[in-house]
Amino acid sequence: MGAVFVGLLPVKSGAFSSFPGAWPRFTFGSKMIVTNQLLSNYEQGANVGHVARLRLLPVEAVLAIVPPGAGPATATPFTVSRYGLAVANGAQTTELLFPPGGCSFTEGSAQDAAGIVYAPELTATLPKNQPALLDWLQRNQGRRWVALFLDRNGQAYVAGEPGNGLRLQLNRAIAAGNSIAISLKGKATHPAWLLETFDAAVLFAHVDFDLSFDFSFNA
Repeated sequence: MGAVFVGLLPVKSGAFSSFPGAWPRFTFGSKMIVTNQLLSNYEQGANVGHVARLRLLPVEAVLAIVPPGAGPATATPFTVSRYGLAVANGAQTTELLFPPGGCSFTEGSAQDAAGIVYAPELTATLPKNQPALLDWLQRNQGRRWVALFLDRNGQAYVAGEPGNGLRLQLNRAIAAGNSIAISLKGKATHPAWLLETFDAAVLFAHVDFDLSFDFSFNA
């Protein structure tokens, strides 16, 4: 007969007679207006895996991270503005650059009595036992950090926050390969946010920084 049955809406018991105690009566041929929002398109372009660069800030040096939507606005939702990261003057960053496949990021979530808890984790395998790297790791394992990282699609992220950083841990192995495995783990009440830029000259434009520690791995 050409009519389309569009849908059903739950209502209080006894409100309609056609479906006693459960559903309203619909008129065939009537229309319902809906708005469709497209959030993801798998054909949007190249998608490269893994983390390319990691920049670590001691949690005590991070004064504030302004959540998305709470401060300086960006054109992209869920994103911390380039002006939303406040750090102490003279703070030191440590940056690690990884070979393809050398570093990964995962984030699980679980519901408890207090709400949803997120568990961000960065894991990396660094080739060879290098004296300067081993010394730095030994002195800094167990410390808390705010992690800024860049994936191989060029998207930046921030994990950790003032008073609640990621804890650094390490493992060493000399077997079929020779490597150091590090991890940064934490808990948070929100997922790791996107970051408008990874460029230190933009993020820390008005802060004097010591960028002397830079471990680059090209093999």
